[in-house]
Amino acid sequence: MDRIIRGANWYCQQTNQRQRADETTLPALSREMISMVMGGGYFGLELPAEIQPLTAELTVNGVHEDLKSRFGREPGDWTELRYYESLLSVFPASTNGEVAVTGAPKLTGRVVFIKGLLNGFEQGGVKGMKSSGATRLRFSSIVLYHDLFNGRTVHKFDVQNNELIIDGVKYTAEHNRIIAA
Repeated sequence: MDRIIRGANWYCQQTNQRQRADETTLPALSREMISMVMGGGYFGLELPAEIQPLTAELTVNGVHEDLKSRFGREPGDWTELRYYESLLSVFPASTNGEVAVTGAPKLTGRVVFIKGLLNGFEQGGVKGMKSSGATRLRFSSIVLYHDLFNGRTVHKFDVQNNELIIDGVKYTAEHNRIIAA
C-alpha cells in the first residue's frame, strides 16, 4: 500500500478541472520494436526503436465550451495540460514492509506536463432530459511529456527541443551539442 493516490487534479491551459474531471488516462509509454535475425542464427530478437506517439485521455462531467474550443486547432496552437497527484507512502523507504509505529505517513507529489492537441472530443449521450455519459477528450500529437516525481525528472520527451531525459539522464545532450554547430 505504498504511494496511494490521495488526490489528483487536472489543469487545461489555466482552467482548473477539479469539479469536472471524472477519469484520467495518462499516456502509455511504449517503444516500436524491430525484429532482427542474425545471419546464420536460429533465434529472433526484437530491438527497441523510437518511442511510440503518446495519447492521453480525460473524461469530464458535462460539456464545457473552454475545453471544446481546444478541438480542431493546428500544430503550433498547442494545448497545455498539467496533472497533479498527491501520493501517500505508508511505509518508510528503509523498511521491510511493516507499518511504522512512530512518525506520520509521508506525502509525496507527482506532476505531469503535457503539450499536444485535442484531437478527439466525444460528447456523452442524453437520455430523456439527463446526460447519460461523460464527455471524453483525447489528446494526441503530444510534443511534450514531462513526468516529475518530487521535483525529479523521471521522463521528459520534448519533440520540439529534441530532448530525451530518462531518470535524470539527458540522452540527447551530446547529439544536440554536435548538431548545434
